[in-house]
Amino acid sequence: MVQISGSKLRSLREKQSLTQLYLATAVGVTTETISRWERQDAPTLKEENAVKLAEVLAVPLQDMFDSVENVPEMENSPVVSPGFFKNKKNVAIVLLAVLLAVSGLTLMMFSNGQVANFSAKRIAPEHSAPGHVFPVLIEVELSSAETISLLVKEELPQGCTVVHSEPQATATDHGFVKWVARDVSGLKLFSYLASCVPDVKNKDVLLFQGSLLVRQGRRQEIAIAGQSSLELSDFHWADSDKDNVVDDEELLAVYDDFDLVKGLNIDVEEIESIWMGTGYRWNAKQSVFDIIP
Repeated sequence: MVQISGSKLRSLREKQSLTQLYLATAVGVTTETISRWERQDAPTLKEENAVKLAEVLAVPLQDMFDSVENVPEMENSPVVSPGFFKNKKNVAIVLLAVLLAVSGLTLMMFSNGQVANFSAKRIAPEHSAPGHVFPVLIEVELSSAETISLLVKEELPQGCTVVHSEPQATATDHGFVKWVARDVSGLKLFSYLASCVPDVKNKDVLLFQGSLLVRQGRRQEIAIAGQSSLELSDFHWADSDKDNVVDDEELLAVYDDFDLVKGLNIDVEEIESIWMGTGYRWNAKQSVFDIIP
């Protein structure tokens, strides 16, 4: 058993734009396990899992530790001798391994948000004021005519809470919001309102991750594609260009993207009031937007 740095693991994964689902699949664990490792300061892993993580992330194992002094001696760590690549048979083996790895990565990239007869996409604003409620919409589309059962699972960053969900979430606990739906066909919408505050670890940029699990002859799980980051700033989430004004196009974008979801209860009146005024300011002390007539 070895201890790595959870924050370094997350940083290495995000620098390569890899999802937790991809990392979990490559290592052979669940997405919940990867999430738990990243949340903990010094998670304890099996030696074989730590080696697999380093291989998937293509970094030396010591890069996942807090300091070089904390790197344990790995009994089973592979060592390549200087004359290894002089043997043509060894070179062929390495080339075959690289080809298989590239093929697997290509398949995983194609599977990010879309597999066979279904896809999942997240629609969310790029920013929101701290503590202010903003909407998130997840579109699940099935291209086949048959109906299936599915599980939508969304992981929220630390400091974020779900205010409301539509349809009502099956579960909202431990930083997750989940929906279980049966006999689904065509286009299905899952949405929620959330509120986030700055956190020491996530600072001002929050990352959302989610997955869609279905059983269509066999178990299939894909990552939810689309908008995955949210910046905490002094601008309303409907003000996409952050100029302290909600213009005509931005108002229509709210209607097109979110207002069609019945029961989501977006504060459209607030947005329309800002739109009818000449601008707005974020009042951090009272956590409200002051509208300029």
